[in-house]
Amino acid sequence: MGRLKKIYVGCSGFSYPEWRGVFYPKNLPKDAWLEFYKRFFNIVELNFSFYKFPSTNIVKSLVLKAPHLKFSVKVHQKFTHRRDYTKQDVEYFVQGIKPLEEKGNLIALLFQFPESFGMNEQNWEYLEKLHYDFIDYPQAMEFRNKSWMNREFYQWLDERNITLVNIDAPKELGWPIGPWVSTGEFNYVRLHGRNPKKLYDYLYTEEELEELLKKINRIYQNKPTYVFFNNTVRAQCVANAIKFKMLLGAWNENIPIPNSIKAMWIEKEFE
Repeated sequence: MGRLKKIYVGCSGFSYPEWRGVFYPKNLPKDAWLEFYKRFFNIVELNFSFYKFPSTNIVKSLVLKAPHLKFSVKVHQKFTHRRDYTKQDVEYFVQGIKPLEEKGNLIALLFQFPESFGMNEQNWEYLEKLHYDFIDYPQAMEFRNKSWMNREFYQWLDERNITLVNIDAPKELGWPIGPWVSTGEFNYVRLHGRNPKKLYDYLYTEEELEELLKKINRIYQNKPTYVFFNNTVRAQCVANAIKFKMLLGAWNENIPIPNSIKAMWIEKEFE
């Protein structure tokens, strides 16, 4: 049953030096990491674009290395945190991701707003403007302020075909967990781990993954559903993403799993 579902699993980023020797072989050159990653997953989230505008050449090289991989692109902080962008910034950003659009490799633009971005008239108007400035691109929005979690806003998103990002995160942070609501034409899930002391440093248990899968199934609605593990410290996201694909019945048993990844599962069982 899982194989028939359009649920795709990957990681939030792939280019982490600390993954060398854990996920990536020690001697594998950095420019070959994406080609190694694509053996295991068919989607990836690009996060470097939050800090630096993507260049056409870099994005084109990613597509050439992994032509069958689908990419989600986190928009630059100018659009979500600083909120001081210009029309030229929009043009510059979309020009950089053009190779993904042209080859059909783009999942969505990810807009991740900070906890300080709460629901008020000014911010709602800002979202409206932002949405229309990127109207030609699939949009997924993640909010870390609970004030946005209400039916009126979900309806607003759905009417504009914007996907609400559902998240799992440490409850202690006060972020809106879930809310396990589906808006737009596809679902987008980000799993940040549950460690309040060190965000992204967490390994989900199999029981926790099964619990998350039930929640994801609730919002599935036969829509393409993209699940990104963002617990990237020490490649724990890789271990969890592989295990999650197994739970879905979507894992290819012929792909050899690095021993250090398998060791994470064993250590978790005996904690």
